[in-house]
Amino acid sequence: MYRLHESALPADFHFPADLEKLGYAINDRDQVRSLKNPKQEFNFFISKNERMNVVQREAYNSCLRSHIQSRILELSMTLTNLPIGTPTSRPHIPIYTSTNIGTCNRLIVYIGESWQDLGIFAWRTIGQETIAAGSIIDFIKTVQTTSPDNPGILIANTGQLLWYRGGERAVTQTTWMALPRQWAVSPPMEVDEEKNRVPGHRDPKEHVASIFDEVITKLCKKDVVIDVIGMGDGGPVVAEYLQGNWMKWEGKVKAIAIGSGSIWLGEKIQEGSFKKFWEERARAYIQSDEPLETPLTGREDFGCNCYSAGQGEVVERVMPVAYKSMLRFFQLVNDVPGYRELLEMMPGTDVDDLTDEV
Repeated sequence: MYRLHESALPADFHFPADLEKLGYAINDRDQVRSLKNPKQEFNFFISKNERMNVVQREAYNSCLRSHIQSRILELSMTLTNLPIGTPTSRPHIPIYTSTNIGTCNRLIVYIGESWQDLGIFAWRTIGQETIAAGSIIDFIKTVQTTSPDNPGILIANTGQLLWYRGGERAVTQTTWMALPRQWAVSPPMEVDEEKNRVPGHRDPKEHVASIFDEVITKLCKKDVVIDVIGMGDGGPVVAEYLQGNWMKWEGKVKAIAIGSGSIWLGEKIQEGSFKKFWEERARAYIQSDEPLETPLTGREDFGCNCYSAGQGEVVERVMPVAYKSMLRFFQLVNDVPGYRELLEMMPGTDVDDLTDEV
C-alpha cells in the first residue's frame, strides 16, 4: 500500500511581520493600503489555501498591533501586567492604564469582546476607515480632550487570555490558531489549561474580577468613581460581576454603557439595589440602522433604556460609532447630582427632569 511520508507534507507558511514586505503601507490619512494599488484595502484572500490566508493575516495584524501600541503609549498610557508586578517574561495578561490612574477622581473602564486584541475595537474599521478609529487611539484622545475632570482610563483585555510560551506573550484564540505548526496540514497546538493559562485570568469572568478586585482596588484612590463600558459579551460579564459584588461597588460605579447585538441582560438582573441602579444608570447601545441615540424598544430585554448604536452591521463596530455618545452620557451622570434615566427617555431631555425630587 502507498503511504505518505512526513517529508512529503507541505511546510507551514511563513510571512514576515513587516508591513512593507507584506505589500502594504500606512498613508497620510492613517489608512493601511496596498503599495501596488493605493486604493486597495487589506486582502485576506490571497490564496485558495485557508491556512496561507490565516498566517498572512496574523503577520499583518502583528505589524499593526505593534504600531498601535507605540501610538497608545505616547498618549500618557502604560502597559500593566497582571497579576500586578509580573515580569514580562512570566505568564501575564497585559492591560492599558493611564498614567494618572493612581490620582484620578474618576475612572473609565472598558471591557471589550472576548475574542478581540488588546486596544482594538474593530479590525474592519481599521481596514476600511483609519487605524485610530478602529483602535482605542481616537477614544483615548477624546477622553483626554473633552472631559474637564481628566478621568483615568483602564482598558481591560478579555481577548488575549492564552499564554503563548514560545513567544512569551498573551494571545487571542484567533492568533493561537495562526501560530507556527510543524506542517501546513498539522492541527493547531492543544491548549494546556495549566501552562497556557494565567491564574486569575483563565476566562473573561476571572479577568474582570481581577480588574476590579486587584487593579482598581490596589492602584486607584479609595474614593474614585467609575464609569464602565461593556462591549459585546463583555457586557454580561461585567454586569454579573457587579451584581454579585454590589455591596462593595455601590456608590463607586456611577454609570454603565453596554454595546450589544443580541445579548439580552434583563432576565439576568435580579431584584435589589443593583437592578434599580441598572434601570436608572445604564444604557444599552444596540445594533441598528437608525441614527445614533435614537430610542429603541428593548428595555424588557436589556433591563435599561436602549438606543441605536448608529450602525447595524456587527457588534465590533458599535464602539467606533457610539463611544462619543457613551462618554457624553457618563459626563452627564457625573455632572448632574441624582441623575437617573427616565423610562425610555428621549436623548436631550431637560436635565431638570433627570433628578429625583428634593
